[in-house]
Amino acid sequence: MRVNLDLSLIKANDTIIVANNRQVLAIKKSISKLNGTSKMPKVSSYKSWLEGNWNQNNPSRSLRLLTQFEVRFLLKEISKEDVTSNPEAFIDELIKCYTICKTYFIDITELSSYGAIPPKLFIGWISKYDKFKTANKCIDHTDLFRASLKSLKTQNKEGKYYSYGFNEPTPEQKKLFEILKCRPMLHQGQNNNIPAFSFNNQDNELKTIAKWAKEISINNPDKKIGIVIPNLNKLQHIVKAIFDLEFTSTLIETHQKPYNISLGIPLGHYPLIQHLFSILQISTQFIKGHINHELLIKVVTSPYIKGAKSERDSRALLVSKVLKIGATESSVNKIISLLDKCPLLKEIFIEINTIKTSKTISLEDSLDSVNLLLSCWGFTSDRVLSSSEYQIFEKYQTESLILNKLSIYYKKTNLVNALDILSAHISAVIFQPKSGLSNIHIMGSLEAEGLFFDHAWVSSMTSNFLPGRIKMPLFIPSKTSIEHKLPNSSFELVTKESKKTLENLNNLSFDTTYSYPKNSSNREELPTPYLDFDEFPFEGLSEDLPRDLEYIEDFKASKIIEPSIKKGVKTLQDQMSCGFKGFTNRLSIDNFEEPHIGISRLEQGNLIHKILETFFNEIKTSTKLLQLSDNELTLLIEKHTVSAILKIPNSNFKVNEKNRLLAIINEYLDLEKQRDYFEVLETESASEVNIEGLKFSTRIDRMDKMASGTKLIIDYKTGKNIKASHLTGNPLKEAQLPIYAITNSVDGISFATINSNNCEFKAITKNKFELPISKQASNKMPDWDSQLTEWKSSLISASQNFQSGVASVLPAKNACDYCNYDLLCRIDKSSNNR
Repeated sequence: MRVNLDLSLIKANDTIIVANNRQVLAIKKSISKLNGTSKMPKVSSYKSWLEGNWNQNNPSRSLRLLTQFEVRFLLKEISKEDVTSNPEAFIDELIKCYTICKTYFIDITELSSYGAIPPKLFIGWISKYDKFKTANKCIDHTDLFRASLKSLKTQNKEGKYYSYGFNEPTPEQKKLFEILKCRPMLHQGQNNNIPAFSFNNQDNELKTIAKWAKEISINNPDKKIGIVIPNLNKLQHIVKAIFDLEFTSTLIETHQKPYNISLGIPLGHYPLIQHLFSILQISTQFIKGHINHELLIKVVTSPYIKGAKSERDSRALLVSKVLKIGATESSVNKIISLLDKCPLLKEIFIEINTIKTSKTISLEDSLDSVNLLLSCWGFTSDRVLSSSEYQIFEKYQTESLILNKLSIYYKKTNLVNALDILSAHISAVIFQPKSGLSNIHIMGSLEAEGLFFDHAWVSSMTSNFLPGRIKMPLFIPSKTSIEHKLPNSSFELVTKESKKTLENLNNLSFDTTYSYPKNSSNREELPTPYLDFDEFPFEGLSEDLPRDLEYIEDFKASKIIEPSIKKGVKTLQDQMSCGFKGFTNRLSIDNFEEPHIGISRLEQGNLIHKILETFFNEIKTSTKLLQLSDNELTLLIEKHTVSAILKIPNSNFKVNEKNRLLAIINEYLDLEKQRDYFEVLETESASEVNIEGLKFSTRIDRMDKMASGTKLIIDYKTGKNIKASHLTGNPLKEAQLPIYAITNSVDGISFATINSNNCEFKAITKNKFELPISKQASNKMPDWDSQLTEWKSSLISASQNFQSGVASVLPAKNACDYCNYDLLCRIDKSSNNR
C-alpha cells in the first residue's frame, strides 16, 4: 500500500497534511522506500495536525480537549429527554450536523429563522452544550481551528506545507491551507481504460474476486492488491467468510491471515467482551440476591473464568441441574448449594457474594469495583489468550478508563448505571485487531481514496453507490445546506462528487477492474451509469467456481412394510400438520420430559384422568350423581383423589396438588350435574382401530349413553387453549376425537376442559342440546353427518400419505415444536417444492 505521487522534492522539514490515517501510512511507506527514514517529513491527518499544533502552541493551556466519546456522552445526556427511539443513530446525526456547522462556518443560532422544529431543538441542545464547555473550560475538536487561528497567523512556519487526499475541502480546511500556503499533491498519470464486468449475484462476484486475489498473490507475492467494497460495513461478515474459505484461513489468527479487512466492528461485539459484561452483569445480581438462569449458564460455561478447564465436566452437569429447576431465576444461596462438584466456582461465588459495594459511588470508584470483580472471577486467567483476544482485552482496558474521565460529570451513581455507561462506550468503539504484513487489502471506498496498488478491483459499482442520492442533514434546513454547498445537498453536487470519486477509484492502480452484481440480497441492482459492463467470462475460471445447484426430489420415503404402528393418533395428527413431521414417527425418537419443579403437567393431567375413571366407575349415572349430598360428594371426591395420588412421594407439592385437585374435580362435577340424564358405559377403554389399513390402539377416556339412546365420547383436556374449532378444518388441529368418531358407533364427541380457569364442554354432536353449552357455540356447531364424512376423508388421506411415505416439508401454522419446520418449509418453497 503506497501512493502514486512525486515525492522526490519533499524534504525532512516539510509537512504533509492528508485526509485520513491510511494515507499517512501510505505516504510514509512510499517516502521510506524512496529515501529511507532519514528524510521523513511530518505526515499527519488533518485532525491530528490540528490537535498537535494546538498542544504545541498552548503548553500552559487552561482548556481541556474533550474526547469524542465525552462529546457523544454529553450530547446524549443533553438531548435524552427529547429522544424516544434509536438514540445512537440520533446522536450520530446530531454530532454530524454540529460538525458540519462548525467546519462550514454556519451560524447555528440563525437556523431558527426557518421555523422548523428540528433546527430549533438542535439550537437548544447545542446552546446547552456550549454553556457546559464554557463553564467547565473545555473545547472539542471542532473548536481547534478557531482556538489556533491567532497562533497560526503569527507562528513561524518551517519548511513547505502540502495537502493530499481532500476531494472537496471544507471551508475550514480551505482557510487553514490558505494560511499555511499548502500546495496540493496530485496523482502521477491516469488510468482511463478500465474493464468492467457484471455478475449474476453478489456471491459470484465476491468469490471471483477472492480467486483473482489468491491467484495474483501466489504468482506474485510481492505485489500489493487493493479490493474496494463500497458497502463493506454491510458485507463484512460475508466477505470474511468467502475469503476465509478461499484461502482456507478460517481458524487462522487475524494477524496471520493472507488478507486484511480495514473495517472493524464494535468492541462490544467480540465474544471476549460479551463474556466480560455477562460476568459483570451476574455480579450485580448477587447484590439483588437472585440470579438469572440463562445468564448463569452463559457465565459458568465461559472459557475465560477461573477453573474453566479443570471443572469443565462438572460445570456441564451444573447446567443440567439448573435447567431442571425450571424457573427463570433462583436465589444466590440456592445456586451456591448446587456447586459442591465445582469447588473453584463455589469459591468464586462465595467471594463475590461477600463483596460489599456502596449504593452510591463515583464513576472513578466504580472502575475499581469492576476490576475487583473481574479479578475475583479470574477473568482471562485460565488459558493463554490468542493474539486477537489479547489485543481486544488490551483495548477494553484502555477504553474502560473513560469512567475516570466521566467522573467529573457524575457526582455519585451506582454500579449498575456505571456498567451501563461503560457498556455504551465499549459498543461505540470500533476496533479491529492488528493485521499482519498482508499484501491483500480489503477496504471501503473512502478508506481507499488516495492509495495506490499494483492491482485493484472495485466491486458493487451499482447506481446506489454512484451517483448515490441527495442526503440532507436532519437538523440543518435544506435552504442552508444548498447555500453552503454541503455534500450531497443538490444534484449538481452529487454529480460532481460522484465524478471525483470515480476519478479517485481510477487512480487506485494501473491495473484496475470494476464489477457489479445484478442481484444482491434477493434485490435487483442497477449498474452505475458512469460505466459500461460486460458479462464476466466464467468459462475462464476453474471448475470449483459456484455452479447452479442441482435439486432432487426428496419429499417421499419408501412405503411402510408393517401397517401396525404405535402412537397412531399422534402419527395421523402429525401427518396432517406436516408430511415430514408425520414421517419422523418412523424414526422411533424418544420423547423427553421438560425440566419442572414438583409434579409435572403430564402427571397432573394423568391424576385427573385417574380420579374421574375411578369416580365414574362407582357413580355410573347422572341420577346417582344428583342424589349425592354436598358432604357425600366431597368425601367421595377426596377418596378417589387420595387413591390417585397414593404413589406420589410425600411433600408440600403433594399437599398442594391434592387441594388443587379437590377444587377442580368438584367444579367439574358441578358441570356434569347440569346435563340431562346420562349413563357412563366405559371409562379408559382400549380398542383397536383400522384406518385405511393402518392399525393402532386407542384409549377412550369415557363413553356415555343419553336418555335418547345416543352415544357420546368425552375426552378430558387439562390444557387452557382447547377449542371446538380444533375439531374442524383442514388440517385438523386435534385428530384424536375425530378418529374415535369414525371408528366407533357414536352420535357425538366432546372435549371436557378441566382446569383452574374453567370447566366446560366443547362439542360436535348430532343433538346440539344434549350438553350444557352456550347458544353461540351451538349455532356454530356443524352438521354431524357432514362433519363425519369430512373427518373420514381427511383421516383416510392422512393414513394413505403416511403409508406411502409422503414427507414433504409443508407445516401448518403452529405445527412445529422443537425443530424449525418453518425454515425448512421456506427453503422447500424457494426450491419449487423439490
